[in-house]
Amino acid sequence: MIPDYLTFIRFQDKRNLLFISIVTLILMGFYWKNAGFSFTRQDAWLASGIFALILYSFIADLKAFWAYKCVVKNVDLSVFLQKENKPVNAMIVEPVMVLAIATLVFAGIIALMLTLAQPGIVLLTLTIVAPLIVWGMFAAMRSIYIRQVIASARDKGKYKRLSHYVAIAVVMSVVMNLLTISPLRNSEQFDRYGRYFTLESIITMLVLCAVVLAINLLFLRFTKRYIFLGHLFLNEIDLFFSPTIPWRSLSEKPLWLRLVMLVGVEFVWSAVVGLLLTLLGWKVWFEVYFLLSYLPCLAYYTLHAWWKWHNDFMMSSDMYLRWAEIDKENALW
Repeated sequence: MIPDYLTFIRFQDKRNLLFISIVTLILMGFYWKNAGFSFTRQDAWLASGIFALILYSFIADLKAFWAYKCVVKNVDLSVFLQKENKPVNAMIVEPVMVLAIATLVFAGIIALMLTLAQPGIVLLTLTIVAPLIVWGMFAAMRSIYIRQVIASARDKGKYKRLSHYVAIAVVMSVVMNLLTISPLRNSEQFDRYGRYFTLESIITMLVLCAVVLAINLLFLRFTKRYIFLGHLFLNEIDLFFSPTIPWRSLSEKPLWLRLVMLVGVEFVWSAVVGLLLTLLGWKVWFEVYFLLSYLPCLAYYTLHAWWKWHNDFMMSSDMYLRWAEIDKENALW
């Protein structure tokens, strides 16, 4: 029996809220630790950016997910047919626009809370309240996207190639990384000016890059096969979306071997970056120093995402073609 929409989301929202809370707790925990277990007014914009990016990660492909649900008809969406659809400006509900609006909303909330309570209490309160706000915005966007899908609102050719899709994800990942580690610029441990080319500096940056990469790879564990299937149903991508993958020979090697090779490359690269900065006598911002050191890990993250999502897309394409055949047979009957 096909569950109705309200029953389905009642079950789904329990998991969504739990997952949003876990992600928020992990990212804000790292941010708080990097900030030396302190929270000030200067952290308001950074924290609001983190919360907004968490929301973005949940809504970026939300429309495609519900397009898949709508086409395969495993959720009864008749409740939306009984309501009058109010027109909504498509530009306003674009994920990037929602990201910008959410940043301003969270910045305002945090600024207001800081005027009413001590920073420590504000951070604790945010850890509890922010996931609820993110979930509320997520639920609101879900209803809007479902109405767009039912109305056959299609954004044809949204992504021409998988490289375009990966590039957007990588940019958002880099922004989240910078927001999370930015408090380290005030840490004496990461003030490496004049000591860039030392074993301590090289190992310190190696460990930091490894931790950041590990967290990013952890979030790549989730499949996107149904997301890509939804994009296919919406005509936002086509069957030539990912014809091939880069560095196929490297992708065929075991994961442990790739990571061991990456550690070696990262160590040498961090030493080269440290040597160049020392010889040039430059004092660079911590974020710039991190990005320069992180380049090998960033390159691997990009390749890893590309390889995984290519495989997911291949499965999505197979399901899409099978569904087309099933739909054609049903039409004949």
